[in-house]
Amino acid sequence: MKIRIALLTSVLILPPISVGAQVQDDGSFLLGTIHIQARKRDELAFEIPVAATIREGADLEFGSLDPGVDLARTTPNFNYVDFAVPGNSFGSVRGIGPLGSPLNSLDNTIGFSTNGVPTTSFGFSPTLFDVEQAEVLRGPQGTLFGRNALGGAVNIVTRRADGVPEFIVGTEVGEDGLRTLDLAAGGWVVPDLVAGRVALRFQEFDGDIPNGVAGGKDGDASIAAGRISLAFDPDGPLSADLVLGRDRDRRNNPIYLWAEHPDFPVSGSDMVQVGERVIDHISLSVQREFEGFTFHSVTGFQDIAVTTITDDTDSFLYSRYLSDYGMPMSPGAFSDPDEDWGIVYEGERVFSQEFRLNSPEGAPVEWVAGLSYFRSQYDMDRTQQSNYSPSLNGHYDTTITSQTLAVFGDISAPVSDRLTFSAGLRAARDRQTFDTTYVSNGAPGTVPGHRQSGSFEDDYVTGRVAVDWRWNDEWMSYASISRGYASGGFERYSLNAYMGLDTPPFRPSTSWAYELGTKAELLDGRLSLSGALFYNNVADGQLTAFDAATMSFAFDNQDYRSYGAELEFRAELTPHVALRGGVGWTRTRLVDVPNGVTTGAMNGNRVPNMPELTASLGLDLRYPLGRGEAIASLDVSHVGGRMADIGNSWEIPSYTVADLRVGWERDGMELYAFARNLTDERPIYFSSTFSPNAHSAIVGRGRVLGLGATWRW
Repeated sequence: MKIRIALLTSVLILPPISVGAQVQDDGSFLLGTIHIQARKRDELAFEIPVAATIREGADLEFGSLDPGVDLARTTPNFNYVDFAVPGNSFGSVRGIGPLGSPLNSLDNTIGFSTNGVPTTSFGFSPTLFDVEQAEVLRGPQGTLFGRNALGGAVNIVTRRADGVPEFIVGTEVGEDGLRTLDLAAGGWVVPDLVAGRVALRFQEFDGDIPNGVAGGKDGDASIAAGRISLAFDPDGPLSADLVLGRDRDRRNNPIYLWAEHPDFPVSGSDMVQVGERVIDHISLSVQREFEGFTFHSVTGFQDIAVTTITDDTDSFLYSRYLSDYGMPMSPGAFSDPDEDWGIVYEGERVFSQEFRLNSPEGAPVEWVAGLSYFRSQYDMDRTQQSNYSPSLNGHYDTTITSQTLAVFGDISAPVSDRLTFSAGLRAARDRQTFDTTYVSNGAPGTVPGHRQSGSFEDDYVTGRVAVDWRWNDEWMSYASISRGYASGGFERYSLNAYMGLDTPPFRPSTSWAYELGTKAELLDGRLSLSGALFYNNVADGQLTAFDAATMSFAFDNQDYRSYGAELEFRAELTPHVALRGGVGWTRTRLVDVPNGVTTGAMNGNRVPNMPELTASLGLDLRYPLGRGEAIASLDVSHVGGRMADIGNSWEIPSYTVADLRVGWERDGMELYAFARNLTDERPIYFSSTFSPNAHSAIVGRGRVLGLGATWRW
């Protein structure tokens, strides 16, 4: 307890921002000034009263096949739950997240966007290629990000067409069939009028999870993504940016591995499982500068298609699970590919429009005001067959249409030379309609059919007030109070329709968040520090619970609390050695649990999928060698244990991953060797309890060794 008190006290005299290290002409490091776009204006990250982590694009372009996990590992108190199928993953920030798994594509607690264009959980995380930077803001961000930014926000900034001639070719080859090819080219299409940029990413991985039933290996991945960017008069008073692209991500990741298998991870699937997401997207951003303000129009459209084909009875998991319930069966009893499967086709069309006015650059009072409209139409066609659960039988057609209209404003005004006051407010109206049809396949325990139509509406206000104090040019501290909101609605699977029961809408979640933080840039810019204390009071967190004994699901709303601390730093130790890292500690607890609940929730239980400890440490080296420079980097990240469910039936083990990269660079050419997950430790991202000795697991990749090269000219 004394250690925790000391930690909480220490962050008040330390500062939250991760500042990137730039490389000078002589090869030495220089901690650069980082700008951030996530708050709808160009700001110095050091000056904003928000905890923020910024990852530069060079750190994100190459890496594992799991960019959401990579981004979270280097951000304190951010946990990304890879749910095996692209588009079904989710995250938590500072202990705030879904209490189980998301109920629909809008049931997330993190606001996701790319270049300021919002998306749903189906659109995150996208393939990260040709990226300028990734910005993670912690704490409620509903004022500017809108619905569901209850715990924080993530904004991806891609490289803009700016007319500068550039060509990039990058490639990697590694174990288990890893192959990566990156291409990018930019320059003027019409000199001084239209700039263009094209970027492509192709990536393949053959898988590294042995399949003990069907043979071969599971866990393969195939990615193909492209983006075209055009900037019209990029430096003029009237400018526009047009971005269009496609992102296809196809994987065969097992969802139900048996965590206690003596040779874990081993797949017991009897079929080739598929998780594929295709995103077609287009956005148009128009900017016009006037004497007293700047006008912005940001329009976005995304067409997202997700296909999922699953084996719902992993042979090893179900053999152990049913044996624990007194029904011993061999793994071979579950190896028929014509039984116990599911095929789900999901589509979502997302349209967003924002009109915004910003204060002139350099104005003493900074402000932004705007109007936004968001619309999502989600459709699902799902067919399942199961010998063990009535709820996993039959055919479902479901449509969920969601709309949000909002007005918002945010202002930062100096009270004195040292004191600044800032505040933001957003008023919004949500409406969601729900239509579903269920037709039984004749399985015992199911009704012949069921239909339901319903709607849910809500008006709400979110906002934030903050004050920050500049001790001097190198040091600032701040305090803030925020109101967060996550929209209500309908769960997309209609899991009680097989009994002829309607799906009731779940209530919105709300929160009050309190934060104290400080930031510093010291030693002539060679050291950047950040830190924060926080407390979150969440009402009506959206809850999903699974009962393996009855193979049924329960839905509810549940209150909980979270509080904790976080630290980040970046330092130039010598002109050729840079060190960076961060640590986050979060404690969560369920509160005010009603008597007689059937979800397994109890007062004092930890919130599921929330690690108490996250930490990362990175070391970068760069030394002259011959006519070039030797380069090396080591990144180590740790994610603590997390509870698998609301009943705290099992703690998912903690894991530590180390990545190493060593190479040589000269005149825009870089050659390197890499080792990802150097110690070959298998992280478990998500788990469910089936029985005391049978827990399902979604697992990360093992060690991958390889070589890479990049050419820039």
